[in-house]
Formats: sequence, C-alpha cells, structure tokens
Amino acid sequence: MQKTILSKELKQYYRAKVTPELITVAAANYIFVEGGGDPDAGRFKAKIKALYAVAYNIKKINKFQGMDFKVAALEGLWWTESGEPVSNSPRGEWHWKLQIQMPPFVTRNDFKQAVALAANKNPAHLHELQWENQPAALAVQILHTGPHSAEAATIEKLDDYIRQHNLEVSGAHHEIYLSDPGKTAAEKLKTIIRLDVKSSKI
Repeated sequence: MQKTILSKELKQYYRAKVTPELITVAAANYIFVEGGGDPDAGRFKAKIKALYAVAYNIKKINKFQGMDFKVAALEGLWWTESGEPVSNSPRGEWHWKLQIQMPPFVTRNDFKQAVALAANKNPAHLHELQWENQPAALAVQILHTGPHSAEAATIEKLDDYIRQHNLEVSGAHHEIYLSDPGKTAAEKLKTIIRLDVKSSKI
C-alpha cells in the first residue's frame, strides 16, 4: 500500500532555509481548532489532543480504503485582538488556531466520520474541531532552531526582509512545528515561521 507523506511531497511547505525566502503556498485542506489564552494552560493541550484524535481516525478511515498517509506536522497561528505581535502581549491575550494539513484525497465526509469515531472516547473540545479549505497565498518564511521563547531575532530577520521587499503582512503569525517537544531538547527544536504577505506598492 502506498503511503502519502506530505513532508516529502510538499517540500516547499515543510522545509525552510535559515534566511528569509518568499514562497507561494498552494491551497489545501486542514482540520483545525481555535482558542485563546496562555498555551501553558490545560485547555491548549486538551485541544491538541482532540485534534490528533481526529487526525489519526481520518488516517484509519483512509488506510482501510487503501489510501494511507502519515499525519502531518502540527501548525499554530497566533494573533491578538489589538493587532500587536503576540511576543509583545500578555499570554492571556493571545489567540491561537491549531491545525493539521490533510492530503488531497481526504474529504470533509472523512472528517465527519472521524469526529464521530472519536466521540466514542468523548475527548474534551471535540465539537470545536472544524474543516477548512485554505486558499493559495504568498508568504515569507524562515527556519528557527531553538526554543520558541527565543524567536525574536529570527522574526526580526523576517520583518527586515518584508520591509526591504515592499511587502506587508496579511495574516497571523504562523508556525509549523517540525520537532516533537516531548522528544527534542529545547535548543534543537526546529520551527518554520511563516507570514502571509502582499505587495505594499500602490
């Protein structure tokens, strides 16, 4: 049985350089859940647990149909109501969206079935999960190595690139978590930091 691995098929999406680069992100389907507040709180972890429960049920449903895949990396989008960067705002004011990309053959109906299966174990926040098709976008990205608390210098490189190329940020702060924090030392964590952009020229 062939197994789809998005990190191999979509190298531009799941790989980044240590210097900023401009890329085009293709349209794709995601399952996601939103929330707010300090990510160290239990609610954040509970929503990740619900997201993975459904993702692995989708995998089981498709594997049974001969279309297996590896569950892709967790992603997080971060913002504040005021528009201020999350790094400059109290953690209690943060808003976040946790998502996992799905292969092209996965359908909304697969998602609904997976949620129904997960309901048998009644995980918290299951009813908050959603399915979404995100359109193609222009983005600037960079690879950050180290703890998330030390992203400031990396983000500054992105900001400099955006200014120098007459671009404007047009979306939330977006991170793709390439490392498992439970198995990787903080100084070795690898995270893609990505910002949707548009031209600032009139």
